[in-house]
Amino acid sequence: MVFLKSLLHSRNRKAWHLFLFIILFELPTLNAASFQNANPPIEDPKDSIIFRDFDGSSYRGSSFNYMSVEDQDGIMYFGNENGLLEFDGTHWQLHKTTNFTPIEYLNLIDDKIYTYGNQELGYFQRNSLGNMMYQSLNDKMQNEKKIPFVWNVIQNKGYTYFSLDSALLKWDGEVLSRIEIGASITSYKVGQEVLISVYGQDQGGLALLKDDSLIYVNRDFKFGDDYIWEVVKQKNRNWLFFTSENGIYNYNSTTHEVTPFDSEISYFYKSDSLFLYWAHKMSDSLYITSSWENGMQIFDSEGHILKNLSSKNGLLSNFIVHPESDRRSNLWLTSGSGIQYLEFRNPSNKLRFEPQAKVRYIKLGDSSVFIKGLDHVVTLSQENSNSIDFYFSVPSFFKEDLEFSYYLEGFDNDWSTWSNNSRKEYTNLAGGEYIFHLKARGVHNPELNIKPFNFTVIVPKNWYESYVTYILFALLVGLLVFSFIKYRTHRLSITNKKLESIVKERTSELRLQKEQLKKANEELKTINNELDNFVYRSSHDLVAPLKSLRGLIAVAGMSNNPDEIKEYFKLMNISITKLEEFIKGIMDFSTNTKKPLEMKFVRMDDILDSIVEDLKYYQNADRVELIRAYDSDFKIKTDPKRINIVVSNLVTNALKYHDFNQDDPQFIKVSAKIEDNSYVLEVKDNGSGIPEEHQSKIFEMFFRAHQGIEGSGLGLYIVLDTLKVLKGKIEFTSKTRVGTTFRVTLPLID
Repeated sequence: MVFLKSLLHSRNRKAWHLFLFIILFELPTLNAASFQNANPPIEDPKDSIIFRDFDGSSYRGSSFNYMSVEDQDGIMYFGNENGLLEFDGTHWQLHKTTNFTPIEYLNLIDDKIYTYGNQELGYFQRNSLGNMMYQSLNDKMQNEKKIPFVWNVIQNKGYTYFSLDSALLKWDGEVLSRIEIGASITSYKVGQEVLISVYGQDQGGLALLKDDSLIYVNRDFKFGDDYIWEVVKQKNRNWLFFTSENGIYNYNSTTHEVTPFDSEISYFYKSDSLFLYWAHKMSDSLYITSSWENGMQIFDSEGHILKNLSSKNGLLSNFIVHPESDRRSNLWLTSGSGIQYLEFRNPSNKLRFEPQAKVRYIKLGDSSVFIKGLDHVVTLSQENSNSIDFYFSVPSFFKEDLEFSYYLEGFDNDWSTWSNNSRKEYTNLAGGEYIFHLKARGVHNPELNIKPFNFTVIVPKNWYESYVTYILFALLVGLLVFSFIKYRTHRLSITNKKLESIVKERTSELRLQKEQLKKANEELKTINNELDNFVYRSSHDLVAPLKSLRGLIAVAGMSNNPDEIKEYFKLMNISITKLEEFIKGIMDFSTNTKKPLEMKFVRMDDILDSIVEDLKYYQNADRVELIRAYDSDFKIKTDPKRINIVVSNLVTNALKYHDFNQDDPQFIKVSAKIEDNSYVLEVKDNGSGIPEEHQSKIFEMFFRAHQGIEGSGLGLYIVLDTLKVLKGKIEFTSKTRVGTTFRVTLPLID
C-alpha cells in the first residue's frame, strides 16, 4: 500500500495513471451489453437490486468512465474518455472539450460543470439557447499553462478552489491564482469552511483555509502513508472521515476532534489488502464505499455492513472508479468496463420529488434547440420549420419503464395513443402558434404520478399566405399568358432541346451498359481465378494420397513381417479415406452447382441417421455423444441432398476437432426448430474451438484452421455455397477450449 500511496504524489502521476488504467481493464468483468439482473434481496433496508449495464455502444463513447454527477432536474453527467456524457433516462449525448480531452474529474456547482482531464481545466455551461458550451480555464493561469491532476472542486465564499496534489488553484471569475501548500494534501468543503488534510508524519494534520493560508486545527490526526480520501456529512455538525487503509473516523466540525468510528465497516477496511478508494452518502441512513479491488459495500449509520457487492454478484468490475446516488437513492457506478445502474427495488420506498415529463430539445435539421422549461416559447425561422423533431423523456426514469402520449394543439385532433416512443416528428406545419402537450406514465408502476409538460412553438407563416401574394399571383397569371404566346414562337427551339435531352439520355444508357459489361468481366475474371485455384489444389490433393498409397504398397511388398504389413494397411486406409473425403467434397460441390432444386419434406432423424451411418467407423466416433434436441417427427421442406451436405459437413467438422484429451464428456448437439418464419438448425460441440485469428477465413476455399488435423479445406466453403442456393444463411460463435456453435437459417416454404 505504501507503493500505491507513492503513486498519488505529483512526481509519480504518470505511474498512477498507468496503474489506474491496468486496474480498470484487468479486473474481472461481466458482459457489458445492456441487461437486467436481479440480485438476492438485502435484508435492510432494500429488498432487491436491478442491474442495468451500459457499454460504449449504448452511448457511442468510450467504455472508460471516470466520475458522474446529477443535476437538480435528474439529468446525469459522466466523465468519459471521449468527453462529457449527458443522459436524461432516454437520450445520450456526448459533449467534447475544445481539445477533445478526456473528462477524468467533474463536479457540478450552480449551473457550471467543472471538468478536468489531461492537463485541461474548464467548465461546461448552457448558453441562452440551452446548448452545452465549453470554456477552458487554462489561459486564465497567471504563471503557467500546465495544470496537474485536479482532485476536487470546492466553492466557498464567492471563490472556486481546485485541489491539486500540493497546492490549491483559486478562481475569482477572472484569474486563476496558485496557493502553494508545500506538502501533499486533499481538501473538502466541511460546513462553511475549506478543510485540508495534510499528508506526512512530520507536518501532517488538519487545517482550515483562512485568507489563502493554512490554520492548523488538529495536529494529531495524521499518518505517515495515508490521509483523508473522502468526507461525508452525518447529522448535526458531525462528519465521517474515510482513509484508505487506516479505517473511518468521526469528526466534530465545532471542536475539530477526531475519534475512531468503531464499527464493522471500519474494521473491514483495516483488514489486509482491503484499501478504500471512494465513499458516498446514499441517503440519510445509508452509505456506500468502494475499494481498490474488492467491490463495494453498503452500510448504515451505525457502520453495519448490509451488502457486499462485487463482480461475483452483478458488478461489472471489482474496481469502481466512482459511485454516485441519484435523487431516487439508486446508484450509478462508473468503471473501465462502462456504466452500471443499480436500482434498489422496495415497494415501501417513496419518491422525495415529483417526476416531470419534459421535452428536452427539438431538432430542426442539423441544429437543436433545448427547451428550458414549462411555458417556454420557441420561435422558429422560415428556413428550418419544414421538419421538427420533438425529443422527450422523464429524467431519473428509463425509457423502457415509461409510456408517452402527446398532443400538438393547433394540428392534432386528439392525444396520441400511449407508446414507448420518445420522439415525434412533424413536417410542413402551416404558419401559426402551436402548443405541444406531453404526458407520461409508468409501465410497471401505474401509481407513479408524473407531471405533464407543455410549451409553445411559433411557426412563421409562408410568404404565399399574405395579401401581397395574391397581387403577385395575378401578375403571374398575366405573365403565364404572355409566356404561352412566346411558347408558340419558340416551339422549334424547345423541340431541339428535347432532341438534345434524348441524345443525352441514350448516351447515359450506353455508359451504363458499358459499366455493367465491365462489372460482368471483372466477375468472370474472379470466377476464372477461383477455377484455376480449384484445379491446382484439387490436382495436388488428388495426386498426394495416390502417391502415398503407391509408396506404401511398394514398401509393404518388400516386408515379410505381418505386423509391419498390417500397419502399412492402416496407413493405406488413411490415404484412401483422405482421397475419398476429397472426392466426396468435389462431388458435393458439383451437385450444388449443377443439380436443380428438388424441394420436399425430409425428416431430421433421417438426415442424422444417414450421417451417423457414414461416420460410424470414423476415428473416435464412438467417444462422442450425439444429442438430438428436437421433436422426433420434426421435418424440413428443402432439397434433401443439399441439406444433407450442409449438416454432414458441420457434424463431421464437430467430430474432427474435438479434444479427446480433456476429461469432460465429448458431445455434439443438433437442434432444430421453427423461429420467425424460418427453419433454424444448430450444431453445437464442446471441441477445441476456432482460434479468433482464423474465424474470418473459415468459409474460404481450401482454408484449414487446424493444420494438424486431416481435411480438404472444402467443407465450410461448400456449406456456404450450398446455403446460397437454398437462400439460407449461416452464423457461428466459437471460443477456444470451449467449443463452437453453427446456426443455419433456412426460409420456411409453403
